[in-house]
Amino acid sequence: MRSRTATRLPIDRPARSLTSRGRALGVALALGALLASGATMTLAAPAVAAVGDVKCPSTDCVQIAPAAGSPVAIAPDNAGAVYLAYSGGDLLKLDLATGALTTVTTGLGNLRGVAVAGGSAYITAFDGTLQQVTLATGARRTLAAGLPSLFGVARVGTTTYVTDGNGEIVAVPDGGTPRVVATGLGFSYGLAFDKAGAAYTADMMTGRILQTNVSTGTTRVLASQTYEPTSISVGGDGLVYFMVANEVKRVNPVSGVQSHVTNLVGINSFSFSLAASGDAYTTGSGSDGLWRITGLTSR
Repeated sequence: MRSRTATRLPIDRPARSLTSRGRALGVALALGALLASGATMTLAAPAVAAVGDVKCPSTDCVQIAPAAGSPVAIAPDNAGAVYLAYSGGDLLKLDLATGALTTVTTGLGNLRGVAVAGGSAYITAFDGTLQQVTLATGARRTLAAGLPSLFGVARVGTTTYVTDGNGEIVAVPDGGTPRVVATGLGFSYGLAFDKAGAAYTADMMTGRILQTNVSTGTTRVLASQTYEPTSISVGGDGLVYFMVANEVKRVNPVSGVQSHVTNLVGINSFSFSLAASGDAYTTGSGSDGLWRITGLTSR
């Protein structure tokens, strides 16, 4: 891997603290066949805030759920809750109004991604399983199994899309058979769609931010980074947001113009999830719970 900073897969749920070395080892396990087994990496030292940076903690970056530990994936439902998936197989709900943290269900496997839509959570696992969980009851059903290791996930209409360890986007239609709709995408831990149905991935292996037409499988490079880009989201403004180390960037998918948004200082964040409000949710480098960055897309 080329970067020695801020590439981290948070791998624990509440009350199960791991050392930084253990977290780095978790990165190698999550990348699976794409990275050498046993790889380690060094977490970046806290930086000094500059003008325009987001300092955590501050009024712009608030620790809203210290007890949430370190989820591997975060999904705001844009209706007052955030859902948290953990590598131990747990799915938790955080009520943003009360701060209450409750368990939706457990025993889902070695989880990697979560998306929320229509009263359900769609969850990917390292063993190649895609599951649907009814948020009101915790009931689950398997939508696909036996696929390569799965990571990013997004729900579009009646189809769930996932990224896998083979550099593919796989479409899983309700009641249908999984099919590969795009290849050659490298390794993307996340997956996002815009309102027009285009998919976006961030290739941690080559530094590419990619836009994919899932109907034709054609892909174009929107931006290239020196270090591994992590996190991929589409804001309400239609721009594509991602992270490189502690820097948040955005790119216009029409013009290809890329710009700096901010640096996150005081936490060593691997990724963030955008809510429709423009707020972002992320975790730090330790088991320090969930943080909210207010108005990230308006910066």
